[in-house]
Amino acid sequence: MAVQDIAALNMSPVEDMKGEVSKKIGEVEKMEESVGMEASPKGMFSKGALNSLVKAHNAVTSMFGIPSYPSFSKDETVFPAKFTRELLMVSKAVEDATAKEILTPDMAISLDGVSRDRDLAALTGKLSMLAKSKDFKKFLQEAPDEEPMMESEEVPAKEEMSEGEMDQMFMGRM
Repeated sequence: MAVQDIAALNMSPVEDMKGEVSKKIGEVEKMEESVGMEASPKGMFSKGALNSLVKAHNAVTSMFGIPSYPSFSKDETVFPAKFTRELLMVSKAVEDATAKEILTPDMAISLDGVSRDRDLAALTGKLSMLAKSKDFKKFLQEAPDEEPMMESEEVPAKEEMSEGEMDQMFMGRM
């Protein structure tokens, strides 16, 4: 019986930590979901227009190594959070490629103002062009630039301490 009690005591903190970690993961997932929902376009989107967008989206996100997004089975009034996050990721990559003059500013992807099928068609067109862009694909395959190294000033080499000086330093710290 005593061994079981000890085992229970040893497991309790571990179980508590697992519970807290699971709780924190759940909180982060809810936060991510709410952020995705806030940025999600809202309007009247037909299944056909959404699936055309999904097809172009999947062609681009395959360059990122992301699994294909599933087709929509019905008309929607708001983009799912996951779909929005993936589109925002592509938008950020386009922004980065534009900053490096790999893409032109007219290729920018924005979800602002997207509220109807006509807007989806424009977005689909841009994504389709990105999927065919060899320059964009090459940009995505390149390693990200490293932060510029700060030029460091030369630090003068420390002179060796004599054994007596070292002893004196250590004695002073006691």
